[in-house]
Amino acid sequence: MKIGIRNGSLGTDWLGAIGMAAELGYDGVELDINAEYASSIMWTAEGRGQIIEKARNSGCEIASLCIGAYWTISPASAEEAVRNEAAELATSAIAFAAEFGARWILLPITPGGDECDHETCVERWLEHTARVAPVAEDIGVQLCLENVGRGCGKLAGDLLRLVQGTDNPAVGVYYDIGNAIAFGEDPAEGIGQLADVLRIVHVKDREGDLLGDGVVPIRAAMEALEAIGYDGYLVLETPPTDDAMSAGARNLEYLRTMLEDIS
Repeated sequence: MKIGIRNGSLGTDWLGAIGMAAELGYDGVELDINAEYASSIMWTAEGRGQIIEKARNSGCEIASLCIGAYWTISPASAEEAVRNEAAELATSAIAFAAEFGARWILLPITPGGDECDHETCVERWLEHTARVAPVAEDIGVQLCLENVGRGCGKLAGDLLRLVQGTDNPAVGVYYDIGNAIAFGEDPAEGIGQLADVLRIVHVKDREGDLLGDGVVPIRAAMEALEAIGYDGYLVLETPPTDDAMSAGARNLEYLRTMLEDIS
């Protein structure tokens, strides 16, 4: 398995994260696209060139993108204009991911607002994935639905329903083992349930800033991944703390040592 880290977990921007992750020895980075995306360097050809050059020169690949902007621009919104913007954003992110050589895009299953019940949220998300999945399939990028709070995708079964409902090979699951614990789900059981559609994994602890200091059964989750033959990315979504380099180094060593012991 490869190990990556989000730019937010290093407490810095995209270019800074690539350099820091490379220095620490990570295999790749996940770049989070926030609600101010239109004014970011990723939305210019020159800026994307800077990102590509930084990754190439550092030897640290861009593993994945995350559309964090969906927390503001949700595909489950009651407003058609917002849903259209979400689809346009996804289409752009798919093209940029291909340009960067990133294989996965994280789509957090965000809610549509207080008036949006569970089934309406599911319906709107299925409309969204059906709309953008063919674009991803044509380009060769995976759209990965993540278990997050407040939406209709908290549990493994919820994610499986959305993936099966879309029925497109370009749509899979981005499973967060820390979020699973928050929602009362055993990550090892969730991993087993999602074995056929699992594409990429977020690793973090809960009730502790550093891996191993909290309540998430990280080793059991890693053993479950090993059992299903998973050989993809583990992306750290850990707090940067007041010393991001030190925390990043310690978390990487913790996870690498565990994987070596398990394999």
